[in-house]
Amino acid sequence: MPSKSLSLNAGDIVAHGGEHWRILLIDSFERVLAERISDNRKDFLHVVKLSPPDWSKSNPDQAAELRDTKDDDVKRQSTYLSAIKRRTIRKLSPEARQDDQEKSDSEITLQEFKEGQKIRNATTRDKRQLIAAMAEKFGYSTSSVYRRLKIIELHGDPDALLRAQRNDKGKHRITGEVLELVDQYLAKYRFVETPKTLPAIAELVNGKCRELGYQEVSVASIKRIEERTSLKARLKSQGRNEQVRNQFRPKVGHLPGNNFPLAIIQVDHTPCQICFVDEIDRLPIGDAWLTIVIDTYSRMILGYNVSFEAPSVLSTGLALAQAFLPKEQILLDLGIKGEWPCWGFPDIVHVDNAAELNGRMMHGARRRYRFNLRNRPVGSPNFGGHVESAFRTFMFEIKSVPGTKFSNPTERAEYDSEGKAVMTLAEFDKYFAEFIVNDYHLAEHSGDGMNRMSPLQRWNKGVHQGDIMPPTGLPDRPTDSLALRLSLMPFEMRTIRNGIVEILGERYHSGSLTLIGDKIDLTKSLAARKFEVRYDPRNISRVWVSNSVQYLPD
Repeated sequence: MPSKSLSLNAGDIVAHGGEHWRILLIDSFERVLAERISDNRKDFLHVVKLSPPDWSKSNPDQAAELRDTKDDDVKRQSTYLSAIKRRTIRKLSPEARQDDQEKSDSEITLQEFKEGQKIRNATTRDKRQLIAAMAEKFGYSTSSVYRRLKIIELHGDPDALLRAQRNDKGKHRITGEVLELVDQYLAKYRFVETPKTLPAIAELVNGKCRELGYQEVSVASIKRIEERTSLKARLKSQGRNEQVRNQFRPKVGHLPGNNFPLAIIQVDHTPCQICFVDEIDRLPIGDAWLTIVIDTYSRMILGYNVSFEAPSVLSTGLALAQAFLPKEQILLDLGIKGEWPCWGFPDIVHVDNAAELNGRMMHGARRRYRFNLRNRPVGSPNFGGHVESAFRTFMFEIKSVPGTKFSNPTERAEYDSEGKAVMTLAEFDKYFAEFIVNDYHLAEHSGDGMNRMSPLQRWNKGVHQGDIMPPTGLPDRPTDSLALRLSLMPFEMRTIRNGIVEILGERYHSGSLTLIGDKIDLTKSLAARKFEVRYDPRNISRVWVSNSVQYLPD
């Protein structure tokens, strides 16, 4: 069953108040600026009140036009994209008439184009390394690589990477003899353990130029020539090996491909170190488990689940469903004021090797919501450090809760956890949500890429401003919460006979099952006649049967 979600990019058509609107600008997670299709009226609309367009209520011709076309000027309203789109492609002379400089330019841009295509086709996991390699190979910054990739995407032509034609073409430029002279002086006086300054090298070079009758060069020109050699090679030539190791070796704790919101999320479980009480007699009962889903780029907690059951397909599915869905209703139900502007589907879900994180439900969700499922490599703590760090923070916070348990006898001393226990599971649910929304998400974090930002600040930055990568914009917003939750529940494959499906030792019957059963082609194989039956182990009074379009209740 395909996922139902609402695209929230500039230029997309959405429904609001029974009418169609075109999004002009993403103002925040809460609202967008949009233009009503019928009369071009502009207004700010609340994201929570938007829904997918209903083409059945539109004029067929207008609906077709709106579905097939988007306003490119709106989608590319930023100066950055507009400038690239308007970029004039410089055409070189025919190969037979090209001078040495043009041949060199053509060869370099072709190499860049091939490298760029390799990066665009690479997986998210490999892109970071390829981008760094491209920056070092061609001698420019990482941000320049992203700009070159955007040029390749919009124009698809190696010539688009050529520098714009100089206004002073035909006038004097640095000759090959002067260029060779500069390279010699850089090698002799700059790329050594005790380097001279660029102005000092310029004096030496220009003294020789005057002696030989060459045109003198500026310090800026010498700096540009120096930068043709990669920074790593320059540092090595100056004997600054420690700086090279610190600046260019892989960062401890860095997760490859962790470059933007929802690039990689991690799922894991931990026991709650609290003694809970039941809701009726307030007596101590069993231990509980906490499952969390964390965005590794921003450290935002996308979803969680707390349960008395040991880690299972159900607890994993409930946490993921909360992670994928908007959170407004959750905060409203719990009576919590605050921001939790997270929803959408990730590129990669990192899990450990536990069965509940690698079973049929997870792989079915992977295919349905088009994310990759990756096991964390054994012996690579940096791949799981984000979720483990979050767990340590939560466990420290929980120590202040009455009825807390301690990790060792020294900490526990004579503390009576059961005697002090006062909190039910439902009360902890609200307490934990309040803590992550109004404490954890707002606290400054250190570590890879955080730079003393809070998780909420970095999430906003990655979505609206861009950081390592250009801004992602608002994620597609799921619109069918029931179908999404059901798709992450446990399931079995069962046949339907006479309007009855048997599962969990029970028989379920409904009119919907009868209609489905009447259409079954009995000439097909048994496997082809089985249906996906979802159930909630907490309440087996009903089940849901998928007919590839929607889930039908029993």
